[in-house]
Amino acid sequence: MKSMKIYIKRITGKMIPFEYNYFLGIAFLRKLIYFQEKNLRLHSSSQIGIYTFSNIISPYHKKLGQPADNGLDIESGYIFFRTLNESLSNYLRLGILEDPTIKIKDTTYQVSRIEDIKPPSIEKQELKFKTLSPVLVRDYSKKNFYVNKEVNVPVNLKAIMENQLTKFFSIHQPTLNFSNLNLKRKTIRISSNGKKESITTGFNLTGVISGTPEILKILYYKGLGSKTSLGLGCWEVVE
Repeated sequence: MKSMKIYIKRITGKMIPFEYNYFLGIAFLRKLIYFQEKNLRLHSSSQIGIYTFSNIISPYHKKLGQPADNGLDIESGYIFFRTLNESLSNYLRLGILEDPTIKIKDTTYQVSRIEDIKPPSIEKQELKFKTLSPVLVRDYSKKNFYVNKEVNVPVNLKAIMENQLTKFFSIHQPTLNFSNLNLKRKTIRISSNGKKESITTGFNLTGVISGTPEILKILYYKGLGSKTSLGLGCWEVVE
């Protein structure tokens, strides 16, 4: 398990699209080509996401009391990257060393440095949390559909995550709960094709997550929801 902070600075271009997480996901995947050659293929239908990453977080302007960059015109910032597989983080570093540029449509960023992040102490069974990138919630009863209404998020997110914990992590009868949730809809991209389904709804969440420390640690590094390796479902503990 590993958590890193990746610092980036814009070198060409200007505005980036609202669905930039998708293009970041493609850029990171390309930098993990050696990992896929020597370990396992990522983004396959039978392989659960084993990493997640945050939105681009801009520096904070103390005088203005807001992020220094305006909207999607982001000059510099950083990205939290978390993974269940520590060797994957090493391969990502190698990929970035070979090519430190990250392209988001017509805008190019360069990675200036990478820092290892000390993980939070996850010893409690209940944590306050907030997401750092939108969560994609699959409809548990209709596997090919995604939830687009706030009221349907808690029950489906719980069911999907418990199913993943059993199927991929061999945790027998896992119990996971979400409470005091505040939800905000966010439009996201999950595919490059031109079909309507390539754009869907995700959710930014704040609230309380409950489970065993083992479960909470897995979800911290894996991310919440579906398609986490597209930069979805990254979250942090709120003290």
